Amino acid sequence: MVANKNQEIGRILRASTTGFAVGCRVGQLSVPAFGGLVQAQPVDDRECIYGLIYNMSIDDDPLVRRLVLAENPAPSVIEDQRNNRLLPIEMSVLAVGYQLNGQVKHGLPPRPPLNLDPVELVTNPRDIRDFTDNLGYLRLILRAVGSPVPVDQLLVAHISSAYALRGNDQAWAVEVVNELIELLRSNYDVLIPTLEALSDALPELGIGNLVIE
Repeated sequence: MVANKNQEIGRILRASTTGFAVGCRVGQLSVPAFGGLVQAQPVDDRECIYGLIYNMSIDDDPLVRRLVLAENPAPSVIEDQRNNRLLPIEMSVLAVGYQLNGQVKHGLPPRPPLNLDPVELVTNPRDIRDFTDNLGYLRLILRAVGSPVPVDQLLVAHISSAYALRGNDQAWAVEVVNELIELLRSNYDVLIPTLEALSDALPELGIGNLVIE
């Protein structure tokens, strides 16, 4: 069942124009996922900033290191460490747009979000459509080719997620595939694995039958 309300998943740890890091508690980890569209929601009149989760990391601490070496740590101790740990789970986010005066813009935001701004996972179908109807943000994702961002896998995860949240909108997904073919025509090293992975993830689109000229 698709959620009709976006859910807060954490708060800004640090940020730049091109992206930001989000910290969340263990109890919030079941909601976000790799490729998910998020929005940093300012508490004042600054821009709402959109991004895609491209990495999730869980740091250790001295107690975790001791527990790893223990032969049979008690389940209650592990549960306590997971639920009451002071170190946040960290998500890295690639900025792909912003909202200004109620209008979605596909470009880098004029300024980054601030520390402790709340961050929501965008799951409301209307909000997903408002952001993904225009495919201009795909160019921002492709700008990250050559960086630590796993661009091909990020595209597949995001498209699959948005496709489901848009109610299995095949017309939109086919438009996305055609746009990627156009944008990556000169970069087969990214295009081919992306199309192959999309073909596996969304076999109903018939991507394997496409002829790339």
